Amino acid sequence: MKAIRYVTHALLFASVTLGSITAHSYDFPLRADDLNLNHRYSTGAHWSGGTQEKGFDIGAVRHIGNNKWHHLKSDDADGTVNSNYLIYGAKIRAMAAGTVVGCWRNSPQNTAGSKLQKVLDGYIALGGNHVWILQDDGVYALYAHAQPGTVPAAICPHNATYLTNPEKSNPWTQDGRVTNGVRVQAGQVLGVVGNSGNSTGPHLHVHMEKSGDPVTIKFDHGQTTSYANNTASVNGPWTLLNGNALPAGKVLVWAPHSVGYWTVNNIPDERFQAWFNHFVDSGVMLDTVPCTDGGQIYNTTWIPASGSWYAHAGMSLTDFNSKSTYYANKGYTRTGWWYCGANYTGIWRK
Repeated sequence: MKAIRYVTHALLFASVTLGSITAHSYDFPLRADDLNLNHRYSTGAHWSGGTQEKGFDIGAVRHIGNNKWHHLKSDDADGTVNSNYLIYGAKIRAMAAGTVVGCWRNSPQNTAGSKLQKVLDGYIALGGNHVWILQDDGVYALYAHAQPGTVPAAICPHNATYLTNPEKSNPWTQDGRVTNGVRVQAGQVLGVVGNSGNSTGPHLHVHMEKSGDPVTIKFDHGQTTSYANNTASVNGPWTLLNGNALPAGKVLVWAPHSVGYWTVNNIPDERFQAWFNHFVDSGVMLDTVPCTDGGQIYNTTWIPASGSWYAHAGMSLTDFNSKSTYYANKGYTRTGWWYCGANYTGIWRK
């Protein structure tokens, strides 16, 4: 794909190039679609040692001011109620294509802050409602703690509430194994985030392993920023993953949107580059970008990306006319232009 460029309001040139993705990088298991536009996913290292060492427990947070974030839907929400968590109900998606080799789908959930006695007795799998997938690259991936009944029956043949044989600490419970399992594709929905199994609050657990060793998970799309000390600026800096692993320590993840048609309004110019990067990384492109307040605020619509295209903002009239002539000579058509005072914005497509 050709470079896609955007010029900031201050006329500092920047470009986004979608190059080749690192081999064995994966889809992020959640999408931005399921959160408020200003919410982000949050995660950090799972624990030290064992096959889960390079896995993640993923939640979601909302900005509450002064670089602080909160994981509940409101400041006074009851933290023992699962549905009050921002992450609760987000769709869990397969990170890669493969075959289902283990699962459970009807375990009851915990109350946030505690575990059911059946979990402690071993009659609920540690992963609760979960899916094990043997990926086509030979790596096993676990998706754990889904809400009861949300792992599709077409994926998981096990419909009982409790295990027949106590699982205790064995993640490969005999009860949950699947032979001749169905194939799933990358991005396919495997369930929705809940609080089942060895979990004391709604979240998604994922990890990969091969031959008894933990596998580093690299993601082809998404952006991250540090969440050290549970603080982060909404302005980032947001860094594209582009086939890399999540940075060490606590991070916020701006997961990609699904390819589709999206509207985002009231974007301050200082955040526009990050939004631009986010949607280009998600496989969509600018369709309209009118501005207000002299070019300080942008209202945008986005559509599935196709062909080669360029977008520039913060231009003077002279620069705008120069760009229009330049791109016309290169075979591009100007599909839209807008101005706020002395600031011009344009989109060109081929």
